[in-house]
Amino acid sequence: MSPSLESRLHDALAHTVLAERLATCGAPFLENRSRDTAAAAIDGPMLVGLARVLASQPKAAGFLSHRPEFFERLAASGAGSLTERGDELAGRELATDPEDLEGCLDELRLLRREETCFAACIDFGGGGNFGEVSDFLSSLAEGITRQALGLAHPGGSRDGSEPEFAVIGMGKIAGREFTYHSDLDLIFLYQGGPEQIVEVSRIGQRLIAYLSTMTGAGVAYAVDTRLRPSGQQGMLVTSFDGFERYQCETAETWEHLALLRSRAIAGAVAPAQALLNRVRARVVGDGFDPWPALAAMRDRVALERADEDDATIPIKTGLGGSMDLDFLAGGGLIERGAAALPELPSTPAMLAASCSSQRLETLLEGYRTLRVVEARNRWVQSRAAESLATTGDALPVIAELVETGTTGPELLTRLAAVRRHIRISYERVIDQGTITAV
Repeated sequence: MSPSLESRLHDALAHTVLAERLATCGAPFLENRSRDTAAAAIDGPMLVGLARVLASQPKAAGFLSHRPEFFERLAASGAGSLTERGDELAGRELATDPEDLEGCLDELRLLRREETCFAACIDFGGGGNFGEVSDFLSSLAEGITRQALGLAHPGGSRDGSEPEFAVIGMGKIAGREFTYHSDLDLIFLYQGGPEQIVEVSRIGQRLIAYLSTMTGAGVAYAVDTRLRPSGQQGMLVTSFDGFERYQCETAETWEHLALLRSRAIAGAVAPAQALLNRVRARVVGDGFDPWPALAAMRDRVALERADEDDATIPIKTGLGGSMDLDFLAGGGLIERGAAALPELPSTPAMLAASCSSQRLETLLEGYRTLRVVEARNRWVQSRAAESLATTGDALPVIAELVETGTTGPELLTRLAAVRRHIRISYERVIDQGTITAV
């Protein structure tokens, strides 16, 4: 008699800490899909990935227990599947009738949840490196944003009678560094005059609602628009001319830093990207020394958002966290000027464009470690967590998902070494006032 699906999933976890959790965390799946022939056909790395997903995230197990078609996809997947699916998502259109708004919103939410689980199975099974997973999750978020914009602005601007409306992704989505439970940091621009502000503001409001409103299928993405000109006090949507004027005449250093990590992702992409490129070239090409201002900003973030004690590690905002490298990447580009601007503004690409130090690869390896730990932490916590708890049941699970056989204490020791190295590099740059000190 062939072994049951449950026993095969258990064996795939190889008596790790995750094997102990399968019966409880994966209970909804095991109850509903134990005799599923498609699920039974899953083998190899995909079986390992599925087992690790079910044992690490109860919400995912519950969701997948009602998605039988998912397992046919997973059984047929392998190396290259994320890239292939990412390409499909780029051209995907809504299957639901646009007149059925509620149905469309549910479709987007179910798509996000299923594709995220698909990415996690491949990720945790070793079927793709973390960069590929992050790129795929970015493609997913961009595709869903584009489809939601189609609902919020159905006429588009095809006949020239309506304003050109552009969605600008900021931060991680701009650099295609999205991960599990990342928020969408967005700003909205339009090509037109003040007489259109009411109309385009409504488009922006609808888009936010279509992405972030809770429905029976959950939410698509949390949306943050605080990086727009003048922040929460400013208009939700800004004209192309107004945006360029603000960035070049009024914006502060932190806003220029944010601008470096921006990319048009939906709507009037071509004209908006041309605008971003032009404005970025202007704000980084004036010979300004960014390091004193950036150091003060970074210190303020650490003070306000990096509470650290024996029970909590702020892996993003703390000293030696990934934000240290975000600041170095932006500061390096401002120091070096427009010639160094990379086409895709990820933190590694920005650092590589502004610095050729032999120490850079070690620094980037540390950045990758922090990003992987952040992703695993967010997956297990099922939210956009910025800090890692050093006590409790989650740490051993996160450590196992980072690398098979790794214990919680071993992960903490590795993190401490990575953060120490990053912080030393950061302080060296600040002290010497140049990115070449990395």
